[in-house]
Amino acid sequence: MSNSEATLPSLVDAVISAAESLEDERLETTCEALMAYLRRQPARPPPEVAKKVLSELRKSRHFGAMQSLADKFIRLGCDAHVVYRHYAQALIDRGELIAALELLMRLAERSKADFSEYAEACGLLGRVFKQIYTDAEGSRLGMAEGALTDAIACYRRIYDADRSNVWHGVNVVALLRRAKRDGVAVPDAADEKLMARALLTQIEEKWTDDLPAWHYATAAEACLAIEDWASAERWLQKYLRAKDVDAFGIASTLRQFTQIWGLRVDGSPGGELIPVLRAALLLRKHGRLDLTPAQVNRMQDAKGDAFERILGDTGVLTYEWMCEGMQRARAVAKIRQPDGRGVGTGFLLRGRELYAPLGDQLLLLTNAHVLSNNAAHRAAVSSDDAQVSFEALAEPGRTATRHRVTELVWNSAPDALDASLARLEPAPTNVEPCPIANSPLPAEESQRVYVIGHPLGGELSFSLQDNRLLDHEGPPDGHPSRRGRCLLHYRAPTEPGSSGSPVFDQKGWKVVGLHHAGREFMPKLNGKIGTYAANEGIWIRSIQDCLTLALGGSTSPAKV
Repeated sequence: MSNSEATLPSLVDAVISAAESLEDERLETTCEALMAYLRRQPARPPPEVAKKVLSELRKSRHFGAMQSLADKFIRLGCDAHVVYRHYAQALIDRGELIAALELLMRLAERSKADFSEYAEACGLLGRVFKQIYTDAEGSRLGMAEGALTDAIACYRRIYDADRSNVWHGVNVVALLRRAKRDGVAVPDAADEKLMARALLTQIEEKWTDDLPAWHYATAAEACLAIEDWASAERWLQKYLRAKDVDAFGIASTLRQFTQIWGLRVDGSPGGELIPVLRAALLLRKHGRLDLTPAQVNRMQDAKGDAFERILGDTGVLTYEWMCEGMQRARAVAKIRQPDGRGVGTGFLLRGRELYAPLGDQLLLLTNAHVLSNNAAHRAAVSSDDAQVSFEALAEPGRTATRHRVTELVWNSAPDALDASLARLEPAPTNVEPCPIANSPLPAEESQRVYVIGHPLGGELSFSLQDNRLLDHEGPPDGHPSRRGRCLLHYRAPTEPGSSGSPVFDQKGWKVVGLHHAGREFMPKLNGKIGTYAANEGIWIRSIQDCLTLALGGSTSPAKV
């Protein structure tokens, strides 16, 4: 559609569609087209248009685009409270808390005549103070000293003025409980259990209505305060089945349950709710989950009956799926330089799954640009210098065993398959290798793949990022750009990718590819015009085929 044919509804729809497509370049283009149209109009942009666009961007967690667009709406004269509110929300979720705090303090002052928007501003102020407190991790320096009481005051101000604001009320309850746990004195503190029961009564009076998702989450939190775990599960079930629940909401609830309520997957009361929320987030479109190795191990101890009670018929399948994912994470390794600095990721495979003569030995697969002895590859580390550790295998309180590379079995240049296959010593034990998917790559655009790795060789953190499979060069319709190599493209994470990570399929957590690159402007595959923000992996079958040809029946090292 040309600019002359464009209409405001069509441009708004284009932005929303681009946000759903997960193509950042397309989203940027459509946002610019919308702004260009609005600049040509004689009047400032309608606030309802800004609200619609910004709300949809929040749902899909495009906080960068949300911040940029809100800024441009304001500069075009659309300075409605709702625009500033979404601007502040984007700043918070991007970690820019001080900027958000300054903006929200001004917004709260200017919106006092509009109680609905004033309540939203105070709620976000409470969120900022709450995050400042939790981020301080026990420190009482600077702003952290009064942040918890400031957060309580922000939420309580609105709840005391209008008891229908149950979300503000339950935040008061949660923060009062946190204050007691941390020994923080709160002036004129209310009885949080009485408040929780009042909130439950208020929500239960409307149980026949189709309530907003936040009400169900509020009821679940209130049950935590009175230690009614069965009812918390019942309300959480309603929450996760609500029509309007999305990844943004689930991530917020998970953050509240872990950071404020302190729920842990360790057998303590309420801890059974955490694995269910994490699995629901990971399955949800735009969902993302970050876990430390210790959390990976605790997740494997989660109880399946909680999944069944909360998620119903799909609970057992979801539980089994999540446990498989946690098991795969144990086979993912960090690759270090001699000084201990992480430079990439690798993962264990059983030799015969790649090439039958390699038998049952466990081998490490990673990128050639991470691990190689070929000077032309400009690898981050050589086999003699590399240290390999499986962080999720470490015993509590101890560092993971460091393995050394004894042999590079096979190596393919970065501009070919960008792969290195290595033997380790000592051989890893008590870990199942990642299975390989032998079925063709899916053709459906709705399919997703999952990447587990150490982002940029980072510290003890696994990042499970749901990635939509954007395209691939595999059969039957793919057209490989290089003979013997099929590429996969999937949605780029918000953080840089993990070189050498396994790329898993959606159903059985089986390896479909080896991650090796990510770009903001990646050329599209199969002769398609244009670029997009994408991650790129090598199809595991391409690696299998090349390895078989290279070794040719021999187990001596081979290079391609």
